[in-house]
Amino acid sequence: MGKAFLCQPAGLCRTSAGLDQTSHMNPIISVRAAGIAALLLLAATLLGAGTGADMGEDNTLNIGIGTVKSLSMEYGRDPTLSDSRFPDSGGQCRYHRYTNLAQLITLDGDGKVIPWLAESYEVSDDCRTITFHLRDGIKFADGKEFNASVAKYNLDRIITYGWKDALGSNGTRGANPLFVNYDSTEALDDRTIRIRFSQGWPTMLQEFASLWTIGYVISPEDVDPVWDIRGTWNPREKYNGLGPYYVDEDESVPNQKIVLKKRGSWYDDLDFHKPEMDRITFTVIADPQTRVQALNKGDIDYIYRYWNPPFESLKDLEKNSNVFVDSRPDTMMYILATSWWKEPFKGTDGIKLRKGISYALGRDEIVRGAFYGYAVPATDSMFLSPLLPGFPDCCLRGYDQDLDKARQLFEDAGWNDTDGDGILDKDGRPLRLRLLITSSDSLDFSWQRDTALVIQTQLKKLGVDIQIQDLELGAYKDEKKKENYDLIFAWSFPRVNSLVTQLANDFSLQSSFSIKNYYESQSVSLKSIVDRARSTTNAEDQRGYVCQACEILHDDAGVVPLVYQKEFAVMNKKVKGFQFGATEFLDRLEECWIER
Repeated sequence: MGKAFLCQPAGLCRTSAGLDQTSHMNPIISVRAAGIAALLLLAATLLGAGTGADMGEDNTLNIGIGTVKSLSMEYGRDPTLSDSRFPDSGGQCRYHRYTNLAQLITLDGDGKVIPWLAESYEVSDDCRTITFHLRDGIKFADGKEFNASVAKYNLDRIITYGWKDALGSNGTRGANPLFVNYDSTEALDDRTIRIRFSQGWPTMLQEFASLWTIGYVISPEDVDPVWDIRGTWNPREKYNGLGPYYVDEDESVPNQKIVLKKRGSWYDDLDFHKPEMDRITFTVIADPQTRVQALNKGDIDYIYRYWNPPFESLKDLEKNSNVFVDSRPDTMMYILATSWWKEPFKGTDGIKLRKGISYALGRDEIVRGAFYGYAVPATDSMFLSPLLPGFPDCCLRGYDQDLDKARQLFEDAGWNDTDGDGILDKDGRPLRLRLLITSSDSLDFSWQRDTALVIQTQLKKLGVDIQIQDLELGAYKDEKKKENYDLIFAWSFPRVNSLVTQLANDFSLQSSFSIKNYYESQSVSLKSIVDRARSTTNAEDQRGYVCQACEILHDDAGVVPLVYQKEFAVMNKKVKGFQFGATEFLDRLEECWIER
């Protein structure tokens, strides 16, 4: 047998439209649609026979969101242009998700690639070429057809012009390989496009599906000059997208509320992920507790998951008979990262110290005390979640609590309580570690404070003195950039990223406000192994590199695993049909319905 390639089309990439609709349409919606005629007939004779298909206020979803940039609420922005290069006209606003976003491929709730505008696709063995076969019947709001030439126009406009400054080789928001390696797009016929990259990489397909920046679509006839990728978009056509909604500007309030109203679209024509909501409103409620109160009182139906309530609010919400808290296991792992490049975490004794801390922690108490039950102890892996597609069994190695092992490792590393003050010391220095946190309310980082307190209490019993420094977000970022900490919280990413991308984000690619990766091995280079995993197109080789990375993280206790947070969504019980997306941005709230 020949080698298995990660971008091999057979069995990996080709998906038919029929399979997609069968596996991803909500069966309840299908049944309700099939019986709608009967329900309308019953409505003439039965009092109050309302269903999710009813028109009017009962078919409105009121969503609470937190503080946002004013730009994200502005009308008339061109989503194919970046706001950094085009501050007066460019930018992707909150409403664009419903008016203009229509990806060729996207992700299902488990983070797996599925077709969308394309009904099928193939990827070359070297991961340098992807061919999309478009669905027939896709149209803009004005009735004009979406075809391969339009798809090519939008990709060229976004990648080579509109967002190049932000995501290109010297991008202000980080170089993205889809932009850096982009070569060309060719329209082979009305329904087929072929995209070429100058070099291939194994996560190309996943990244294409998860980068919604390249999924916004405008009509090339709505720019001046028409079909010019550098043309100026006509703001009068701002809602002429492929999405099933438009913004009712008369009912919306700038920077306070967006009102989306449903329009006829190709989703209805093709019976493809048909939107159920006639109207969706986004209302800014800056304070987290005020959002919770609004949900409790029935003023809003749903809290957008990016601004989810604090964990401590969930128990009270669960007591409200009109509120439903949905949850599921997440792939996001919370970890305790160390200043591995300096004492006391440097060298062999530093490895022993990290292992001792890993064995010392009781993660069940963190689940209860900091996450109020909405987490799972992370004892089966060092960083990657077993729920990620392609997770290899070789990475199933973690740390359970074992206090005897922890004490022995501290002693082996030279830490003993020589003066009887209850704090371990070495060479006259007490084992006092600075844990840098931010418990900013704006993004609900209260879990950092609560987790830090649990860790502080647990480690104190073993002679480790944890000094918690809680800073506001700006000061926290500054201290992190200066590497002025011993311990700091970090986390992996949700299902939207592949396992290789997960590793790269924290152990190969430096973050925007940290100049060091969360761990770098002092023997075999962890970074180089992760880089090889990112660059190979051979499936067996990639698995081997991922296994090596997991082995290093475990044997060196490169990071200290804590918990997997559960995803959760809070809503009024009358909201039906909710399903988790790969990330909150991909929750298809328009496919929910209101039940009376």
